[in-house]
Amino acid sequence: MPKIALNGIDINYRDEGSGDVLVMVHNLTSNIEGLNDSIAELSRHFRVIAADNRGHGHTTHCEDSSAAQDFYTFDNMVEDISQLLAHLKIDRFFLFGQAYWGANIAFHLFERLHQQVRALAVSSAYMISTDPGVPSYELLGETGRKNFIRMHALAREQGMMAVYDDRLKFGQFWSEKLRSDKRILEAFADQHRLTSPTAFVTIPHLSHERRARIGAAVRASGVPVMLLLGANDTNNAMFVEEMRRDVPDVLALELLDSGHYPTVENPRDFNRALLNFYAGAQRYAKR
Repeated sequence: MPKIALNGIDINYRDEGSGDVLVMVHNLTSNIEGLNDSIAELSRHFRVIAADNRGHGHTTHCEDSSAAQDFYTFDNMVEDISQLLAHLKIDRFFLFGQAYWGANIAFHLFERLHQQVRALAVSSAYMISTDPGVPSYELLGETGRKNFIRMHALAREQGMMAVYDDRLKFGQFWSEKLRSDKRILEAFADQHRLTSPTAFVTIPHLSHERRARIGAAVRASGVPVMLLLGANDTNNAMFVEEMRRDVPDVLALELLDSGHYPTVENPRDFNRALLNFYAGAQRYAKR
C-alpha cells in the first residue's frame, strides 16, 4: 500500500480497481484492512480509494494528549482526504462512511466537497451533536455510557488491547455472532493494536449548529443518501430518527444477520446493498 506525505502527516492508503470512484472511510478502532471484504468486491466495479484515518493503521498517530484535541478533529480528517483526492486528481466520487467516525467524516467531507459527491451512504451511525463538553456516548444510554467511560480509562492506563479484551467481555457494539467468529476477532485485534489510544479517547465535538448546517447542505444538494443498519444493532431507531430530522428522504435499510459491523458480519448483503444504491444513483443522475 502506498504512503504519501500530505497535510503535515503521512497517509497510508489504497487505490484499487478502475472506473467511477468510490471513497470509503473507516471507523474508530479500525483501518483500511477492516474494509477488505468490501474493497475486494467493490473494486471489481469501482476505483476504490480508502485511507487510514489519522491515529489509525499506518497513518500518523499523535500520542501527545495536550495536542490531541487539535489533531483529531473531523475538519483535519476531511482535509487529509481532500488533499489525497486532489493528489490523485479525483473530482467526482461516490462516498461511504462506516459507523461513528466514518459517518461523521463522510458528512463533513460532503459539506466541503458537496459538488463532487454523487451519492452518500453511511452505516450504523449518524452525526451526533451535543452541547459543549458533553461526549457523544452520553446519548447511547446508561450501559453505553458506562462502557465508554471504562474503555477510555483502560485505553489511557493499559492501551488498546485492554480495550479489545473489554469489548470481548462486555460486547459494546459487538454482537454475539461477531464475538464467536475467530476470523473477525483476529482482524479486530490487529486493528486495535494499530489504533492510537489517544485517538480512541479523543472524541471530536460536533455542535448543533454545525450539524444543522451540514444537514441543510445535504438536503439542498438533492444527492441520494442511504443509511445501512445491521438488524441486530442496538441504536437503529435513534439513528433513523436523528437522520430523518436532517435528511427526510434518506433511504434506511436494515441488513439481516448483522449487528454494528455489517461490513464484516454480512459482507455479501452489505456489498450488494451498496452496489444497488450507487447504481440507482447513477441512473437518477442521468434523468
